[in-house]
Amino acid sequence: MKKYLLLLTMFSCLIFAKSFQFINKDKGTFINEGSSKYYCSSCAMSLPKHYKTNYIYKNRQYCSIHCLYEQTKGKFDSEIKVVDTNSLKFIDAKKAFFVIGSNKPATMSFHSKYAFKQKKDAMDFISKNGGNLVRFKDLIVVVRNDFSKDLSMLDTKKKKKVYKVGKKLYESNCNKISIENIKTITDLKTKLKEVCKVNKDKQLQSMTVYLWDTKKLDKTIRKIESIYVPKDAKCVICGMFVHKYPKWATMLEYKQKHYYFDGPKDMLKFVFEKGKSNIGEIYVSDYFTTKKIDGRKAFYVIGSDVYGPMGKELVAFESDQAAYNFKNDHFGKKVMFFSEITDEVLEYLK
Repeated sequence: MKKYLLLLTMFSCLIFAKSFQFINKDKGTFINEGSSKYYCSSCAMSLPKHYKTNYIYKNRQYCSIHCLYEQTKGKFDSEIKVVDTNSLKFIDAKKAFFVIGSNKPATMSFHSKYAFKQKKDAMDFISKNGGNLVRFKDLIVVVRNDFSKDLSMLDTKKKKKVYKVGKKLYESNCNKISIENIKTITDLKTKLKEVCKVNKDKQLQSMTVYLWDTKKLDKTIRKIESIYVPKDAKCVICGMFVHKYPKWATMLEYKQKHYYFDGPKDMLKFVFEKGKSNIGEIYVSDYFTTKKIDGRKAFYVIGSDVYGPMGKELVAFESDQAAYNFKNDHFGKKVMFFSEITDEVLEYLK
């Protein structure tokens, strides 16, 4: 009986668990007008769902500083308000204390950013959840530096899943609409809520993003090619199932056979064991996008605070800019070319 009650309690917790940012609508302040009241003015995401990272600027409410920055290009000539994480009230953003990079979830960004009216509250939050204390001026510098990287991350998510899900839901659950005369993404989401047989906001958001990007902005749905890893493929070096780690998956060709690894480190152990000149094609996964890239042309970050399935790793990227951004954000020691990786480097990664 006790076991049954414990399982029932755990199941209930999972069902009703909410994001740290979520609040009920009656607990917050929402200023957007009409039927779009609860939608972000930039991306149409649910404002209550991401309330603790909400901003207000020129009578429009946004789900995050990323969306506000996208709309203003970082130029602010009016008052900016942000939600105080503890009281849930809007406060003057230029006087607030911000915690960047805590272990709480981020909104539209790699790095979480939460605001507090009192410095003591921010320091208490840091002691429990990590992160760094900054003021508004420095927050905007971080947002500016993160912006391209965050856009790339969001774009990848859309191409890998959101467009596909949104298209399927729209075609099977909605009366078809013309969006030529729909002016904003929030108006589109409101219209879809009227004509589609879906109840969950996440589903409605997928359809909205799919239609807005592909029909209104004429974006092309270009599928990102990742390394295909058979489900039964195990890393030749450590024996772990590789498909469980898409950010780290690597693959090479040796004697007309494909071998899979759960990270560049193990793959390179194999390369050095067999001899570089005996290896055919080498592919690694871009850490940000999981795109399949040529392992000999990739950029590798060593010494960062990000660990792979087997501990210290070489983190691979398609572009040098992404590699250097990652190195700076995660305390990396160096960006390396494939040709620079030696036995000594692998020894360091043990």
